[in-house]
Amino acid sequence: MAELSFTSKLTWSGGRHGPGVVETGGQSLQFSVPASMGGVGVGTSPEDLLLSAVGSCYTATLAAILDSRRLSVQSFEVVVQGLVSQYPGPAAAVSSIVVNPRFIGIESGREKEYESAAMTARERCFIGEHLGPQVSYRVGEVEFADETPPAGDVLDVRALPAPRRHELIFRTLDELASACRFTLFPRRPGCPPFFASRA
Repeated sequence: MAELSFTSKLTWSGGRHGPGVVETGGQSLQFSVPASMGGVGVGTSPEDLLLSAVGSCYTATLAAILDSRRLSVQSFEVVVQGLVSQYPGPAAAVSSIVVNPRFIGIESGREKEYESAAMTARERCFIGEHLGPQVSYRVGEVEFADETPPAGDVLDVRALPAPRRHELIFRTLDELASACRFTLFPRRPGCPPFFASRA
C-alpha cells in the first residue's frame, strides 16, 4: 500500500481574530473566526473548512459509487450542515454533521438505488471515518429533481440514458420561444452537431 502526502500552508496575522490565509491545492482562501464566535467573520472559517472536507470526500465517494452501480445522473449537489454545541466554553465541539444529497436527472424508478448509494457513500467516506464518536455524522434528506437544460444555446444530452435524452430534447423544443435555436451534441463522437430551431 502506498502512502500519499498532502500539504497545506497557513498564514495568520492581526492578533487572535485574524484573518488568516490557507494555501492548498494551488488556491488561496482567506479564513477567520466566525462573527458568531466573536471573530471578524472574514472569508471562510475553520468550521466551514471542516464541513467542506467531509462534504467533498462524501461527494467524490458518492460519484464513484454511482458509476460502479451504473446509476446515471445529470448532476447532484450536497448540502452539508454542521452544529457546534456547548459554545462558548472549553467543552465547545462540533457535535453533528449532516450531508443532504440532491440528485438531478436520474433514471426514473430507481430512486431506492440512489438512496442506497447515498447511504453507502457516508460509510465509505474515509474523511468522515476520522470524526470522533462524539460527532453524529449522517445522511439527511435525499432529494430528487428533474434535469434542467444548460444555460445558453447548447443542449448536451450525452451523459443521460436514452429515455431521458429524448424526453429532455422534446421538452426543450416545446419550450423554445419563436426564432430560438439550440445546438444538440450527438452521443456518437465524429458526428456533426445537430441544430434545431423554432423559427
